[in-house]
Amino acid sequence: MSSTKKPRGIRHDRHCHHCHAKGLKCDLNRPRCQPCQQQGTRCSYPQRVVWMGSKKKGPEKTSSCPEPSSSTPATVDAEPGTTDLQSKNIPINLYGFIDLLSHFYREMQTSEQELPAEAVKLISRTLNFARSQLRGSDNKQSIQTHLGALTNLSKVIESGHPVALFGIATFAIFEVCCGSFGRWHRHLQGARSLLDLHCQNKEQLDQLAARIPGLGDILAYLVWFDVTGALVRKSPLIFDYWHRRVLEPSFFDSVGCPADTFELFVHLANQDVNIDILDLSARAMDQIMSLDPGDKTERGLTTVVFGCTGAIGAFSLAGSKQDESSNIHTGVLSRMIDRVCDAISKIPTSSSFYVHLATPAYLTGMHATNAEQCESLRAYWRNCQQCDFPRYPDAQEQCERRWRSRMIC
Repeated sequence: MSSTKKPRGIRHDRHCHHCHAKGLKCDLNRPRCQPCQQQGTRCSYPQRVVWMGSKKKGPEKTSSCPEPSSSTPATVDAEPGTTDLQSKNIPINLYGFIDLLSHFYREMQTSEQELPAEAVKLISRTLNFARSQLRGSDNKQSIQTHLGALTNLSKVIESGHPVALFGIATFAIFEVCCGSFGRWHRHLQGARSLLDLHCQNKEQLDQLAARIPGLGDILAYLVWFDVTGALVRKSPLIFDYWHRRVLEPSFFDSVGCPADTFELFVHLANQDVNIDILDLSARAMDQIMSLDPGDKTERGLTTVVFGCTGAIGAFSLAGSKQDESSNIHTGVLSRMIDRVCDAISKIPTSSSFYVHLATPAYLTGMHATNAEQCESLRAYWRNCQQCDFPRYPDAQEQCERRWRSRMIC
């Protein structure tokens, strides 16, 4: 009797490239499988092309509901289930954001809610714009895709529909990556104004998020950008405390920033002329004392980067309110900067945390005290420009100007 077993290796096409090449058993974990984590290698998965117009659908809600361009295939990971929002495992990065948009688009297609035709077009065209940006397209079609998304976004904003937040967040996340570092507040101000039309407290926000799948996840991106951008610009926060309550533990796990460190960032961004030096010093010490020097994992090193950056911000703000900084104060800051630089240099560029270290790298760079620290941070910015999608084009130059003004490089 012939065997009914599947041919050997029939499912190996789902393995990551490294495991497939080495003949290893891949656990299919995202964003990095265990073998790649253990060997410190880059982990990437094969991709399959899904033509958005070819999947089976029920009756369309409206004849004007467009599919993302059939001439531009949506490239998605082969492993099923990566866009299940209920699992809260979507990576907090550009690809995870596009997964979120794709999921929401499918929800719209099958939703019983009647959505304006322009709102549906917005998500479709926004998806096309985002995919075009990731491919690095720079041609007439790419420009038309950009203009189409902007035109639809303007119409939906004018109508005041909350779906416009998805379009605003898409342009915001690309401005974070491709625009002037820290200067991404314009989109956030627009998002806040639109959100104010629909909710004035957390309860109303929860009700709105229940009606629009993925809205809470979109807002999480926006409030994270709000806090990190405010620290860079030294300007007031745009969103309120109750907006930031959408940030769940899974979000902090994805970016590698402990929740208590984020709270310190919020505290620093909210500071005004009435600064409690003792309180700031205590908060800084709390961050330092909570670090585990023996944890050399990617997450442990990332925690050091964020924690020490928070401490640097608190100590430097406290020191700025004294007539002059003592040698001890300056020495403590320099040693914390050394710890940040050392941790960043040990985190592999393939780490899912790596791109989220930009704000700590920038803030640390603003306080650098010697040429060695400057060179370490230069390496980080160079790596960000050389990754799969170049990021933070002028961040290094902003740091360089600061270093030249302090004559340390």
